[in-house]
Amino acid sequence: DGTMAGISYAMDAGGMGVTVAYASSSTGEANSDDSQIAAKVTAGDATITVISGETGEFSNSGVGVTYALNDALTIQAYTGSTERDTNSAYEVKDTGIGFTYTVTPGMSISVTSNDWSGKNGTAADAESGTTTKLALDVSF
Repeated sequence: DGTMAGISYAMDAGGMGVTVAYASSSTGEANSDDSQIAAKVTAGDATITVISGETGEFSNSGVGVTYALNDALTIQAYTGSTERDTNSAYEVKDTGIGFTYTVTPGMSISVTSNDWSGKNGTAADAESGTTTKLALDVSF
């Protein structure tokens, strides 16, 4: 007996595009309830997206920003976290920055770097690190 529902609304507001959305789902089993709310604002070459939600015992939030410097170069940044309602010591965080350069239509290069950390109450359960990735995307 699962359920799913969602709604979104988009509008122009003083030269900006604004979209708000809400979604909810459940399989009917314990800790399967999921609800998310998001807002996206576009102004010129910038886009900001904010999310917040809950999935079972976990709550999450995040914000991301994209800015097109020109037709070929876009920069991105984001930060997000997840916490567990039944364990105040549990937390996961991820923050990143990157760019995408369009070499030619159908081919782009992306570089992203992110710092992440996770903890679950003890030093032995804590982890952190930095990751940098390079991607070449080609489409025909």
